[in-house]
Amino acid sequence: MVAKFAKQQQGFILAAVLWVLAIMLVAVGIFHAYVQRKLAIGLEAKAHIQERLDAHSTEQTLLYLLATSRFTLAGATFTPLRPEQLIDESFSYTSAVGDEMWMDGTVYQGLGTAKFSVQDNGGLIPVSPPDLLVLSNFLDHFETDAGKKARLLSALRDYVDADDLISLSGAETQDYTAKKMLPPTNDFLRTAPEIKRVMGWQEWMEAHPEFDAQNWLSVGRFGILNLNTMPKDLLMKYLGLSEQLSDQLIVERKTNPFRSGEDFILRTNLLLTLDEDRLRFLPGNEIRLKIWNKGGSQARLISLQLTPNGLLGPWQVDYEYSVQSVENNNEALAIRQSNLFNPALGDDRRGH
Repeated sequence: MVAKFAKQQQGFILAAVLWVLAIMLVAVGIFHAYVQRKLAIGLEAKAHIQERLDAHSTEQTLLYLLATSRFTLAGATFTPLRPEQLIDESFSYTSAVGDEMWMDGTVYQGLGTAKFSVQDNGGLIPVSPPDLLVLSNFLDHFETDAGKKARLLSALRDYVDADDLISLSGAETQDYTAKKMLPPTNDFLRTAPEIKRVMGWQEWMEAHPEFDAQNWLSVGRFGILNLNTMPKDLLMKYLGLSEQLSDQLIVERKTNPFRSGEDFILRTNLLLTLDEDRLRFLPGNEIRLKIWNKGGSQARLISLQLTPNGLLGPWQVDYEYSVQSVENNNEALAIRQSNLFNPALGDDRRGH
């Protein structure tokens, strides 16, 4: 009987040990899953921090490069002038060098996972009065009703002018109040999307979804256009080109930028609706940057002015906000990071 009792005890101990081992295995599994989850969260946080660092480093490097480089007809070049060029009367400071960073919205690889594009505001459609000729001509590609177009332009003029006098087919404070809209600012537009607050524009753009106000319009106050820096999709719409012809024109202007309206017409056989004094072919000091990380859905848009002799610094940021990142520009990748950022990182590129 004692032997039988001892055998029962051994069976109980074995079962208890097995239960303890099972519980330990479950506990170890739970702990392992917890550690793995925390590790994944940590790695994700680390990657997120690294992406932010990449974007910030790319932004600061870009600002430095833009503020310290000279502009040619093709974009911003990082090739320094040689001493003999300074005394050569036949040398043109604006002639393309070949290493330019194109300022037409082309997508570039930045530091790490960051990507960016640089857009000369002169290549976009200006929407700040008093001069709306360029915008008026552009609207002809979308709006065939002259009355509707006149109302849009008049409302825009009334929105930014300093008085409360209503222009013909325009709108002022009382009209906005009647429609429960925010009143006009009586000042220039601060950002391109602000045009949706102008009476009639929101509805018109909803009826014309192909009109890309975010990427086609600028708040520049000079009614001029730069055909060397106009982005591809805007170039197609403004000149009525097919994608194939637009690609050919872009290749042409990158290898041999246009110098004048006459030069453009002779080389492309395209007619222009603007006079020579409305055209500019050298990038200006008003620039729009977009910076985002690979795979990210949001980009940071920064609008700035280069002020090399400014009292407050070599550049001034006008505004910045988040926009959707879409890589539909001229090229998926223009210049690799090592080629673009070497000048800023101290590499003279002679041995690389």
